[in-house]
Parts: sequence; structure tokens; C-alpha cells
Amino acid sequence: MKYMIPVALLLALSGCERNTPGSQDSAEDVASPESVATEKAADDLDQPLKGHVGRAGLYRLVRSGGLIDDPSTSTGKSVLKPVVELVRTTDRIPLIKGGQMYLQYRIWPLPEQVAYADLRRVLKHPPMTLPDGSVSTGSDYMLKAKVSAQQAIGYTGYGLDEDYELVEGDWIFEIWYQDIKMIDQKFTTYRPDQEEIAKLEPILALGNRAVGQDEPTGKPFSKFDFPRITIGGKKAPAPAGTVNESSDNTE
Repeated sequence: MKYMIPVALLLALSGCERNTPGSQDSAEDVASPESVATEKAADDLDQPLKGHVGRAGLYRLVRSGGLIDDPSTSTGKSVLKPVVELVRTTDRIPLIKGGQMYLQYRIWPLPEQVAYADLRRVLKHPPMTLPDGSVSTGSDYMLKAKVSAQQAIGYTGYGLDEDYELVEGDWIFEIWYQDIKMIDQKFTTYRPDQEEIAKLEPILALGNRAVGQDEPTGKPFSKFDFPRITIGGKKAPAPAGTVNESSDNTE
């Protein structure tokens, strides 16, 4: 099931110090704190936008709030409030039910006074035949990302929860800001051998048990129902050999 995780993670990341020419001793030459802050903001905005991918890899689903109808996803469904753990950092994803492919993205420097940035999230994947006979090759939708300290940090990903989603090939995640592609991450799915299946199935199987169908809420679908991942909080026990990257989120 598709996990569309437009997530704003409020992480305080330190910036680089910038050397400036020394000022003279005259009081008239000493810049006020306000002018220094204004000049720094202007300098930051003059820098080209940058995008960075981190924590890309194979995850497992720890728990979720169930499925909702979501017309903007590849399958027409998405998962509420998934909590995931990093199993391993990789760009190769084995086709095992319960596996999740996720990545963290960071985009900066954004305008200082902007609270949210409009981002476009694009997913391209191998042809997938849905239960109704239609064929899906991806999704394309807009999201609002929280901006803090002139940067937007979030997660996006996809969960392999149904047999028809186990398609082999390249899965490409893109994040666009205005007309600039800031993030471009490719995962390659493959058929694992029996040894790898035996090793990973017990770890990933929790995802199959965690995803369930909630009772209809009666309210129309909203982008605010997407999962928002927050790194931190109480960590769930991790099986031997996994990296515990527990995260609380809402999809």
C-alpha cells in the first residue's frame, strides 16, 4: 500500500560560519544586530536551493492506523499513522510483503518568513496491475511541507503490502519545488533468494499485521490525513540485526 508521507521534521541543523572582513574601531562602522540579521537572510536567499537525501533504505512497519481511500496514490489507498523502523540503508529493495522503501529529504535555503512550502511529489514505478484491471505506473501530487530555519525536512515512501505491488524494477521518487527538481532517489526492487526471504520475512512480517482497514470516518479525504513522521519518541523493540529508527507519524 502506498505510503505518502509528506512530513515536516523540525530538526535544528547547524549552519556554516561565514568569515567577513574585520571592521574598523570607529563606532559608526559597527553594524547593528538587526542589519547583520537582514544581511545574512539576504545572503542565504542568494544561495541556490539545495536538496539532500538521507536515511534511504528498507524499512518495516511497526504500527499504523489502518487504510483510507486516497485517490491520489498509485493504488487508491494509503495508510494512516504508520510508524516505521529502518532495517538497512540501501537502494535495493527485496520484493517481500511488509517491506517499505523510504527516504528522508531536506531542501534549503527556503524564504525565511515562509511557514509552508508547496512541493510536488512524483513517484514512477514499474507497471502494476490493480485488482480492478487498471494499470498504474506512479503518482503525482502536491504537498505542503513545514518550513523551519529556512529548510523543509520530510519523509516519503511506499509500502509493499499487496501481492500485486511486488513488481520488479526501478522506483523513482522526485520532490519538486516550483519548477526545480530538488530530490531524485531511485530504488530498485528485485526477487530475493530463499535465504534472504527466510532472514527478512520475520522482520518484515509485522507490517502485514499492522495494516488494517479502519471503519469509514464519513469525512471526505484530506491531504492532512497523510502520515507525518516525527523522528524520536519511544522506540519499539527491534529484531536482531535491525537498526531501530522508530518514528511516530500520521498518514
